Amino acid sequence: MFKIGCVPYLNAKPLIEGLEGVVLLPPSRLTAPLESGRLDVGLVSAVEVFRHDWAYVPGIAVASPGKTDSVRLHHRVPLRRVRRVALDRNSRTSNVLARILLEGRHGLRPRYTVRDPSRGISFRDVDAVLTIGDASFRPGRAPFVDLGTAWKEFTGLPFVYAVWAFRRGHPGARRMGRALREAKALGLSRLEEIARREAARLGLPRAFCRRYLTECITYDLGPEERAGLRLFERRARALSPPAIP
Repeated sequence: MFKIGCVPYLNAKPLIEGLEGVVLLPPSRLTAPLESGRLDVGLVSAVEVFRHDWAYVPGIAVASPGKTDSVRLHHRVPLRRVRRVALDRNSRTSNVLARILLEGRHGLRPRYTVRDPSRGISFRDVDAVLTIGDASFRPGRAPFVDLGTAWKEFTGLPFVYAVWAFRRGHPGARRMGRALREAKALGLSRLEEIARREAARLGLPRAFCRRYLTECITYDLGPEERAGLRLFERRARALSPPAIP
């Protein structure tokens, strides 16, 4: 049996439908066990694939064609006046995406710190706060930028947040790929059931969860997604200092 690691968020649930024994961790905590071999495959932040030169399962991703709803930059001052940003310690890809948009699109040069907003957003000592995953669904009073929308407006391409990654040369790569494609197919056939189940877990309306899973998130890694992934890598490497060493 393969050791599988996955993020615990709503957007990943269709990819692990029917799988047993999946280890659920924030994306930033999946890297070390995958690197050490304690996990065979993990749904990791896209930026980690570039950093570690890992292979990934073809055709599967957590991506967004535009509006994401779960990757948000909340700001208490107008965006042009943002000087201090609290990034989310749970995600590296979204942190890099925030930098690309703030620095590359808006020409800002803010100072960054890292926090865990999973228990609530605090603007103490910062002008903007990044949230990812289920934490973004909490109601708040501050305006926010949806980073999926901003990326699509900036590049015209979808954004890929995560892929199923594994170490190159893994002897079980084909079998893992087959099992994960079967789980994806099962999950996509059960989206209504997953939306109902997760709505109860998160305390959200079922209609919201259904819309999120069917409109905001896509699970294919096709030509457009691969083009977006390549552009993301180029822009991440072009940051100063580079987000990908």
